[in-house]
Amino acid sequence: MEIPKNPLKFAIWCSTEHRRFAIGAFMAVLCAALTSRLIYYLIRIITDTAIQVEKGQTDLQNLWKLIVLFPLAYILNEAIWRCSGFCGMRWITGMTATAHQKLFDYLSKHSASFFSERYAGAITNKISNAAKGVEELTAQTLWQFSPLLIGFAADIYLTSLSHYSISVTLLCSVTLFISMNVLFVKRLSVLAYQRAEASSNLKGKLVDSASNIDTVQFAAELEHERRYIGSFIDQQRSTHLKEWWYSEWVLIANGIMLALFMAVTLAQSVWLLQQGLITIGSLVLVITVVIALERNLFFIGQHMTRSAGYYGQIKEGLLELLAPYSIKESGGAPQLLVKQGSIQFNRISFSYGNNAVFDNFSLKLDGGEKVGLVGPSGAGKSTLVSLLLRQFEVSSGEILVDGIKIPDITLDSLRRSISYVPQTTSLFHRPIMDNIRYGKLSASDNEVIEAARLAQADEFIRSLPDAYGTYVGERGVKLSGGQRQRISIARAFLKNAPILILDEATSALDSESERAIQAVLIDLMQGKTVLAIAHRLSTLRAMDRLVVVQNGQVVEDGHHDQLLANGGLYSRLWNSQVEG
Repeated sequence: MEIPKNPLKFAIWCSTEHRRFAIGAFMAVLCAALTSRLIYYLIRIITDTAIQVEKGQTDLQNLWKLIVLFPLAYILNEAIWRCSGFCGMRWITGMTATAHQKLFDYLSKHSASFFSERYAGAITNKISNAAKGVEELTAQTLWQFSPLLIGFAADIYLTSLSHYSISVTLLCSVTLFISMNVLFVKRLSVLAYQRAEASSNLKGKLVDSASNIDTVQFAAELEHERRYIGSFIDQQRSTHLKEWWYSEWVLIANGIMLALFMAVTLAQSVWLLQQGLITIGSLVLVITVVIALERNLFFIGQHMTRSAGYYGQIKEGLLELLAPYSIKESGGAPQLLVKQGSIQFNRISFSYGNNAVFDNFSLKLDGGEKVGLVGPSGAGKSTLVSLLLRQFEVSSGEILVDGIKIPDITLDSLRRSISYVPQTTSLFHRPIMDNIRYGKLSASDNEVIEAARLAQADEFIRSLPDAYGTYVGERGVKLSGGQRQRISIARAFLKNAPILILDEATSALDSESERAIQAVLIDLMQGKTVLAIAHRLSTLRAMDRLVVVQNGQVVEDGHHDQLLANGGLYSRLWNSQVEG
């Protein structure tokens, strides 16, 4: 089912799995609101009975019976409220967890371009804001709006028992008050959206700056960064002030309306008493109701103001997070079962914005063939890998694995069929054991350790304070570049997929470590289709053939010795490295 983008519909959708607790909570709130009005009514009866006792019109025992009922009614009311709390906590915590999970599930299926165009901190902030907003909006509705609205209806009924004109006055007052606040909230929700957007943007900038603090410090540009971040802090403060300023004026307007409503209702009640149309007990009831009503209306104005903020917060997050996927799976797409492992790029075209990377590009790898991809920086080598992994979609042409177009198979099955060692390895802030196991989650500890040994990583891992239990820091910052790359290679060993992609797999290793890894990689390549990218051309001599790419086109294709003899681009690249 599609996730709703409307905040209210989203809250209801997240509540579906927890509806029995939601129903229980609302029923308890209904009963609690009604029993609280029973207490008001008891005040009227006690007052009238006390007057009758004073006049000798009734027995004192009757008054004592009513007085005993008063604390019992109060205890009953509190018990029902606690029932609403027990049901509400199960509903709201479950609903919030559902919101977090569903939004993360949807987010995780976005393409690489979605994440590359946004700050990671801002994205995670939107998930938290949307889930927290749903929690607060629901809590406001359950424990603030619902009992107040039920109470309004009960108050109007109770006052009608004294005199119908009082209930008419209260009904008109409540209707006018709520109508005015609905108008206020429309404007306030816009301001809340702007504030939430500025807050998310600020958090993204803060995370971006903190993630690159080494660059800031080494460049000695702390003052520049302070001013840069300061501009976004000022923007966030400005939007917050606008929202708050408007909220204060709403509260002032509400206060004036409530003062007028109270004055009119009390004056009307005193006049009715003078005319002998209501009793003193009824007057006490009206005063009690009006005071409670004034307080409740003031609160409902505040709650509507807060709810507008939560509404805008949720809306801002949902509109961003629930953007349509740029890469979609075909409905009912089958799983990919690799048999040969052939790969074919058939007349593909692709651009980054207005920058064309490939135009009618073609390349074929037979099953089990090992192909090295060579070319200057910016030639499109890594982009070709991203297109094969469907991180981006080609604008024309097709990519096939074992003769099957990759859009016609599931993304998960495509990516499970490929072991990928990227140029820049990003690790989770989790133990090394878990980071390697990500290549095959069902692997045993011994299998993980064996993969690390094959990747020449076991020795350095065991030298760490907690060995395989060592946490590596955010994105693996506690490890060197070479250590992170060996962890990535260990993942590839563990995954053991039929297709292997190496994108500068040894670029962060020293020469001695690279020579040791090269022998291991040759073993890893056996029986697999391999696409390897490397700037150190010596690492590609074991390939069956080398493909030289320039400006998004294949300019040379052959074995190392053959390409050297041709004297083309590959020969020039080789000679520049040998001479360098």
